[in-house]
Amino acid sequence: MRFNSTRFIIDPTPRRADGEYMAHARISSSRADGSQYAVHLSGDLAGFDVREDAIAHAKKWAQEWLDVRFG
Repeated sequence: MRFNSTRFIIDPTPRRADGEYMAHARISSSRADGSQYAVHLSGDLAGFDVREDAIAHAKKWAQEWLDVRFG
């Protein structure tokens, strides 16, 4: 699952670990040639029992991170 903006792509896909979903976000952008590069990798943010909760948390975290750094 990815959130697309005109500059950034947020990939909030959680990973499964120890019976829970670990929220994390990969924020990337595209170069002029179309290739992607990582802007920031969050690391593990929090664990959730429900996959959708982990995704929502990671998306919110990434959007706030982008707002602080890029307005």
